[in-house]
Amino acid sequence: MLNAKIKQSGSALVYILVAIALMAALISSFASSDSQQTRSRNAFKLANKIQDQIDIIKAAIDECVVLYPEGDGIANPATVYPQYPINPNASYFDGSAMDGFTARYAKDIACPGNPGETKDHTPIFGVNTGKSLQAAPTGLDDWLYFNGKGVTFGAQTHTGVYIYINAPAASSDAFIDDAFTKVKSQYGNCEVDILTSADPICTNKCLRYWIIRESPACP
Repeated sequence: MLNAKIKQSGSALVYILVAIALMAALISSFASSDSQQTRSRNAFKLANKIQDQIDIIKAAIDECVVLYPEGDGIANPATVYPQYPINPNASYFDGSAMDGFTARYAKDIACPGNPGETKDHTPIFGVNTGKSLQAAPTGLDDWLYFNGKGVTFGAQTHTGVYIYINAPAASSDAFIDDAFTKVKSQYGNCEVDILTSADPICTNKCLRYWIIRESPACP
């Protein structure tokens, strides 16, 4: 009789342990599913914000090019695309109203044809134009801009016009990679690159959008 009770107690304990294990697995599954859904939502939101900013920058530049197709009439077409904004930190602007910028931030670009025949280009974004470019999404650095021909970065030679955004090393969120991939999927193969720190212009992981692409050539 005693042995039977011991056996029953042992069987009950096994059932309890199995139930606990199943409950733990179920909780872990729910937690993993919730985490994945959160990551997907964050990636979707970030991808939309990145695309919105690409559209804003591209539209503003396109308007400038359409309105002033000859540029300022001064810039050398052998070194830049003169109808497109010149890099804000270029020595080209030394002594002009554009002098003083130390980086190629897209928020500082100016329209070369406005007013024309001068290096005092009118900024594209600001209270005077009614166009605004919000700060980069949280976790990303501000957009950078490039316009040049035959410019060397490391072992690469860049010819084209592009903008790019960097996710610094401190931004370790996995959904940033997912967002970059989502953005790239919305454009043609040669329009968007996803870069790593192995690329000479990228400090960690970057997304680059080409407006004009000559080199590096499309892979």
